[in-house]
Amino acid sequence: MNIMRLQNIRRLLLFLGLIATTLASAEELGRLFLTPQQRTQLKQGQQLNIEKPVIESLTVSGIVQKHGGERTVWINGVPQIAGKSDERAPESVPVAIPGQAQPVRLKVGEKVLINPQAPEQ
Repeated sequence: MNIMRLQNIRRLLLFLGLIATTLASAEELGRLFLTPQQRTQLKQGQQLNIEKPVIESLTVSGIVQKHGGERTVWINGVPQIAGKSDERAPESVPVAIPGQAQPVRLKVGEKVLINPQAPEQ
């Protein structure tokens, strides 16, 4: 019983020695949390840096038609429900263009420019 007690004391001393050396060599982390004013400044800076991506073109990346006729269309890599296919042109899909009254029919891989730039003179 005395031997077990001595072993436990040794383990405890070894453990305390390891903790003491770790704490002595550890660098201070500093302040982890900011003041309310600094948090507000960070939040405002993040909001100012948010820019909406300018979409210059729409590309049909893929069309998948389910057995019931419902289709999913990928436009610029984003899946969208397209409804049932047109029997006259099942390989294309109508794509609404901002600023235009009529949609444009596109096949997979085709691209339409939204705001084409005027040629430079």
